[in-house]
Amino acid sequence: MIALVALHAGYSHSSLALQSIAAYARPEPYYDRLRLFEVLVNSNHQPLLEALVDLQPSIVGFSTYLWNIAAAIHLSKLLKQLLPDVVVVYGGPEAGPRGEALLAQISSVDFIIQGEGEVAFNDLVKCVLYGDGELCNISGLIYRDKDGIFSNPVKLVPVDELPAPIAQGMVDTSRPLVYWETSRGCPYKCTFCTSATDRLRPFSMQRIEADLKQLERLEDKTIKLLDRSFHLGQERSSQLLQRFADTGSGLRFHLELNPDRISPQAMAIFAQAEPGKFQFEIGLQTLDEAVLDGIQRQMDIAKSLDNIRKLVAMRRHPVHLDLIVGLPGETAEQCAASLDSTFSLYPDHLQLGTLKLLPGTPLRDQADTLGYRWDPDPPYEVLSHPQLSFAGIARFKRYAELLERLWNSGHLRTSLAGVVEGCFEGSVSRCFDQLMRVSGAGLARDNLQPDTLFEHMTGFIQPYLERHPVLAEGLLWDYSHFSLVTGKTPAWIAAHLSETARFIVDGKPRRLPIISLTEEGVELIRRFSNRVERAGRYGVWPMQHKKGKPVEIISLEE
Repeated sequence: MIALVALHAGYSHSSLALQSIAAYARPEPYYDRLRLFEVLVNSNHQPLLEALVDLQPSIVGFSTYLWNIAAAIHLSKLLKQLLPDVVVVYGGPEAGPRGEALLAQISSVDFIIQGEGEVAFNDLVKCVLYGDGELCNISGLIYRDKDGIFSNPVKLVPVDELPAPIAQGMVDTSRPLVYWETSRGCPYKCTFCTSATDRLRPFSMQRIEADLKQLERLEDKTIKLLDRSFHLGQERSSQLLQRFADTGSGLRFHLELNPDRISPQAMAIFAQAEPGKFQFEIGLQTLDEAVLDGIQRQMDIAKSLDNIRKLVAMRRHPVHLDLIVGLPGETAEQCAASLDSTFSLYPDHLQLGTLKLLPGTPLRDQADTLGYRWDPDPPYEVLSHPQLSFAGIARFKRYAELLERLWNSGHLRTSLAGVVEGCFEGSVSRCFDQLMRVSGAGLARDNLQPDTLFEHMTGFIQPYLERHPVLAEGLLWDYSHFSLVTGKTPAWIAAHLSETARFIVDGKPRRLPIISLTEEGVELIRRFSNRVERAGRYGVWPMQHKKGKPVEIISLEE
């Protein structure tokens, strides 16, 4: 028996890697003895260990990433005690680049495969089980023999030689996310990325169409493309995007986009597609030209920002933007400038991450020369570099948490945008600094309930209300979307939502608080929502939002 194991970070995840290895092995005599195991990395692994011991496999392969390598090592040690003759194989982006060091340190691991695993794992299984072939000829294999540890070069096969597990019906589609790829590698050379040295290899349109026909049988799924960059030529990209847009309403497509490469044709497809058909993930990383040059990242900043504004203005498809703190040469001032400019785009989600010096990346190889200090253990986060101190990075970590709590949660989006623009000249970094001076750093560190966050924001905006009364409208609008007035409601908010009216909602009478919106308040709200068109008095029923349904907004004028 042969076992392949994936330890996932979340329930919605599945492993296309294991399924691709299994698809390649399908013609082999051992295929009927191949079993796949997929569990959560943070779950109790006793059932998995029992299942593996009951299986009595000759070979166990682990798909490793920075979030599961420690658990994989622990399980390997247990397996070697319970099944001393089992052959343990690691693959994936975490073990591959660290292969020689891992074999030198971890006796419970026998082989490590660097690079793509379909062909290499198949060749290794045939060598171990049947004595077919030699270890020295297996692509990317890192192994021990009596003379030491050896590492074979990676040999890429044409992608058309790799079977399509989705088209063959071999992919687990029971989870909310279904992973898919239309290409491998990347056309860019960003030094912080594990794909910096992987040349681009697109799959054929025939294979993609066969996959899509299988995917179109699914309902209520997000198809997450693993492509490092979706832009592989204007004609091909537009053809694929139109094909995605034409699928049924049960499918959504999550794409990583390079914003300066979005063509007018693609923008037109996005504008006409069913709302929610696409989810965009855009890694800006920084908006500083010199820093981009330092990481060999090519991006037209002005064009990128213009295209993102167009995507956000559509209000049809969620836009997720990423920034990285700790890139080489970038100062705190440059990081703050990038954050402020990116926040002003008002994306649906803004993630501010700390640079990770991943094994196998060019930047990891340059780290000592660049003066980096970083965590030697996964996830390898940077601690400091000569232009950015540890205290500076800690400050941006607090910013990141405030973004999660106030913006990405959706709880205080209108309030935050209003106060940043009206009182801090568009600088969210300055706003966060003042917010933590008023409320304390615990606002970004402690485990706080949403009502407590509203209490802090209510106190924070009070001094600005006389000059900027629209902030009160934004705060009340945000709270009315979160909750009805309860005993936990901040006193100021409860007092200003004291007027109520009776409405019929979902066929039932409801008494809802009344919010009065001025033209200025409507203008603020419409940056994030098209559901209010004019000034007036509104009742809001928030409970549907808590059940995952849209908030009910009712105009008293209608």
